[in-house]
Amino acid sequence: MKRSRIVAQALLSSADFPGEILTGVPVVELKGSCEAVILSHRGIIAYDPAEVRVASAIGPITVRGRELTIFRMNRERLTLHGTICKIEYGETV
Repeated sequence: MKRSRIVAQALLSSADFPGEILTGVPVVELKGSCEAVILSHRGIIAYDPAEVRVASAIGPITVRGRELTIFRMNRERLTLHGTICKIEYGETV
């Protein structure tokens, strides 16, 4: 493993920062049933007030609910507000 990667991982673990961010694996944080934060996303695939599909390194992440809105979005972080009923990873049938 490269020295810079080892140093970065040591810094992240000492700062209590999710190591998944370094590898590009998405992190989904829920705050009750009214807010979802997705870190390391790759953009929005589809948006509807009942369903938001987000691209990620592990495949699409689908957030289902009611009155879903994109509260804030930048290159690293996507914040959704609304009533969140279900979150699915990967392709759904």
